[in-house]
Amino acid sequence: MGATVPIPVERGLFFSSPRCNQCNFPSVHSGGERAAGLLREYAGRWRRVLTDPQVTRRRTGPLAWSPLEHGCHVRDMCLLFHQRLDATLGTASSAPAPGEQGGSPDVPGLYRDEDPRRVAGELGRAAESLARRFASLSAGDWDRADPRFTDPRLTVAFFTGHFLHDIVHDLGEVTRAGRGRGADTGPRGTGPGHGTPGAAEVPS
Repeated sequence: MGATVPIPVERGLFFSSPRCNQCNFPSVHSGGERAAGLLREYAGRWRRVLTDPQVTRRRTGPLAWSPLEHGCHVRDMCLLFHQRLDATLGTASSAPAPGEQGGSPDVPGLYRDEDPRRVAGELGRAAESLARRFASLSAGDWDRADPRFTDPRLTVAFFTGHFLHDIVHDLGEVTRAGRGRGADTGPRGTGPGHGTPGAAEVPS
């Protein structure tokens, strides 16, 4: 085993904050079925962004990435998270690495060249594979700390919360910037004009 890598406490977003004040995502972990359900829900919303005929490759407004580039990143995060689970739990998954299922690796310059509809399909498959894995984890698995780091709070549950938060937060950014007309960051029947602009309403 290699040397452990210390992580400053301030990098733990949810160590001190119960919710993100921009996207409303909660820090409380409540089990594999809920994590799987949230991942499926927001993967579906991302797929609607990517299959919108108006989805753009251009970076405009405050976004550092275009909606397409964000969607590619979400797809690859789903694939890469299997590696984190493998490292923490001492398992080996058969999930493909980014770039092995027809997409590009995590390089923004290449993300712009991908086909949005293909990315939507790849994102859906990657998210479903990870959702099924979340649902299969035991209570002990969720409490396992990543052995590569020294802080015992950096557990599967902790990193899953950050992973899901990234997906929800990025969707809110795309919607607030007005770049993804297919995105729906509120509950069904509402939209970003209800409550906090562009906030993702995550059921409590």
